Formats: sequence, structure tokens, C-alpha cells
Amino acid sequence: MELTVEFADAGRPEPPPGWEDFAGTGAVHPVWRWSVVHAAAGPRHGRALAAVLRDGGEVAGLVYARLAGPARTLADVCCPGSSSMPGLVLRGGLPSVLDPAGSAGEDGGRLLAAALAAFEAALRREHRRVRAVAYRSVFAGELPIVAGRLSLVGRGLPVTVFTNRFADYDRYLAGLSQSRRASQRRQVKLVAREPGLEASFGPLAGPVDIARFNALADATSGRHEARRWPPPRRLSHPLRAALAAVPGVLAARYERAGELVGLGINFDHPSVPLAGPWGALDPHAGGPHGLWFDQHARILRWAIESGRAGVIGGKGLVELKCELGYEVVPQWLVLRRLR
Repeated sequence: MELTVEFADAGRPEPPPGWEDFAGTGAVHPVWRWSVVHAAAGPRHGRALAAVLRDGGEVAGLVYARLAGPARTLADVCCPGSSSMPGLVLRGGLPSVLDPAGSAGEDGGRLLAAALAAFEAALRREHRRVRAVAYRSVFAGELPIVAGRLSLVGRGLPVTVFTNRFADYDRYLAGLSQSRRASQRRQVKLVAREPGLEASFGPLAGPVDIARFNALADATSGRHEARRWPPPRRLSHPLRAALAAVPGVLAARYERAGELVGLGINFDHPSVPLAGPWGALDPHAGGPHGLWFDQHARILRWAIESGRAGVIGGKGLVELKCELGYEVVPQWLVLRRLR
């Protein structure tokens, strides 16, 4: 299989031909919409690349890469809108470990191998400064294909995935430990009884105070992501605004007296919705208690009742998510030298 590659400057507002049609298919999470790519690239043109992979006249995949280093010698391939997902998305579905329904790349990785070969060959031809490529969020099924003889491999922070094995939400709760089940019920009741709090979950409707959401999300990230290495990924304010505006957003929204006190953004998918940015007012600063647990109860209930295969829960607060029924999925970063 031979693919062709068409590069585009991700800093330009107009998408390359075929990008939006592919990114808008149900098999691809909305984090690949061009508005997200453009926001992730930021105002500096030429610092990020987007590539459309074609198999004849058909789009076979998309790639996003940041050009890193003083001389832009490293292509850092990463998902524009989520640190939990690979920076190369192909037709044929998600990495199998992320999709409990069994979605897998076609022909046992043949398409992935062809995509890597075509992308790196195009880099050598058209971006000669680039000497190496870093592929982030490589999962176990794809690791033997991506990691070759001239590669360095490092283990990254794990991703959490919830697998829906339940006929209804009550059976899910029954599968939790007794203490966590009691705590989860208590947290949800606490939110429901909070005076003046309006809580909702579903497609994001109506205007959102993006400035307020950015402030809440920045503060929440600062409280819970204190590690120094690897440094946590901080979303820019324009990127968070772009993520909130894409089609297919499911929001857990909390308001009190007309003021936003909590907002969690999730991205719908026919099989496995993807958790996105979250921000809530600190209870020590007057925020309601239990919002993080309540929003997980809402997305998991929705996934179970809508028959989704699972939920991709992201990287943060792994121990707490495991108590809620998520499982840990390892992932790696692979650095490949261009021949």
C-alpha cells in the first residue's frame, strides 16, 4: 500500500481539502476538527504541521505535528485536542485497546505502517530540517509497528478507559467497592441538594462563559497536576474555547445564581466518548462539594444507558478513576530518527 501526503500549515484558518469531511465522520473524535487544530497551532505560522494522508482519491488519515527545537528539527506528533490520543488518526477505527467494542486498524497494522512510511518520506522531501519524529500516545497494539531498529521508546503516563459491561447504571454501582459505592451515592446526593445549584448533562446548549471556564480549568489543573516531570500539558485559552465549540460536545454543567461553578467537556463518539477539559470552583473558595464525582456519574450513566462500549477517561486522577471502574492502559512515546 502506498499513500500520498499533503502538508498544510496548521496556523492557517482554512482546512486543507478533505480534512473536515474526514474529521467529521463518526469514527473520529471532534478533537480533530480544524478549528481545534488551528487553535492548537497558535498564532505562529510554520510551527505546526497538518498532513492529509490519501489512498488514491480517498482520505486515509490525518496527522498533526509540532515542530520543536531551536532549528525545528523534531516533528512532535500529538493529537491537537487531547493528550490521551495519538497524533495520527486513520480510517478503520481507534487503537484496539481504547475501544472495548473491538475497533482496530485495518489489515493488522498494514495501514499504520504505510502511513508512517509515507509521512516520514514526505518530511524528508519537504521539511529537510526535520531529523527525528516523536510519536506520542502509542499503545501496545501499535508499538511493534511504530518502534523500529532506529527508535528510542519511553513509557508515558497511562490513560484510563472505562469498559461498559453493565445492563444499567445500578449494576455498574453494584460492581464498585462498598465504600466507593456508598461515597459515590453520597456525592451525587450532595450535589442534588446543593441550594441554588443548577446541574445538567447533555449536548452543550446556550452560551458558555469561556473566560470563566478558562479561569476554573486553570485553577483546577493547578490544584491537581503538581508533578514536575513529565510536565503536564496546559491547554491554551483559545484551544479550550475551540474544544467547547466543536460539534459533538457533551457537557456536565453546574451554575449557581447564573454563575458557572463547574464545567466538564466530553466528546461524543459512536463507541467510546472521550473526556476533555474540566474545571470547578474550589470548595475551599466557596464551590460546591462533589462536582468531580457527580460529572463522572453523569457521563458513565449516559454511556451505559446509551449503549456505548466505554469511555476514554484521560490521564488525570488515575487512582480515583480506578475506584470508579476505569482501568489503566499504558502508552509510550517513540522517537524515530529519519534515515
